[in-house]
Amino acid sequence: MKGYGTRTVAGMLGLSENQVRSYVRSGFLQPGRGPRGAFRFSFQDLVFLRTAKGLIEARIGPRRVRRALRKLREQLPPGRRLSGLRIRAEGGRVVVADGASTWQAESGQILFDFE
Repeated sequence: MKGYGTRTVAGMLGLSENQVRSYVRSGFLQPGRGPRGAFRFSFQDLVFLRTAKGLIEARIGPRRVRRALRKLREQLPPGRRLSGLRIRAEGGRVVVADGASTWQAESGQILFDFE
């Protein structure tokens, strides 16, 4: 099976292996399994982990990151993946953009650009 192992993913993204595994335990990622049962992460998994890391680096706490991503996942239609959205920190909030729509992940509040 193709994909990236836990150690490789953690090293590429500057995360600990425990951080990567915690997103699996939380249900945000469903990696495949290699021949010996080791996790095999897809490119989409890498995009998700990079986004989560970026939010944490923007000084949004890990619990808030998980809460925002969990709420966002609940708002998405079935089959839609978080990795298909642009997720960023803006003024201490987790903001999501999907085409012309922008909203706050935790509340679902739509944001308007008046400029």
